[in-house]
Amino acid sequence: MAATLGRPVHPQRGWEILQRLGFLPTVPRPRHAKADPAVQAALKKSFPR
Repeated sequence: MAATLGRPVHPQRGWEILQRLGFLPTVPRPRHAKADPAVQAALKKSFPR
């Protein structure tokens, strides 16, 4: 943006413009604290499709 405008631009202004355009930071979905991967794997194998 600084090259386009011909002057320095603070990084926060760049984020503000991206948010206005609909961009969001990509982050993984939160996991439940009590989630048990072994139980989930067993459910995947035994769950009727």
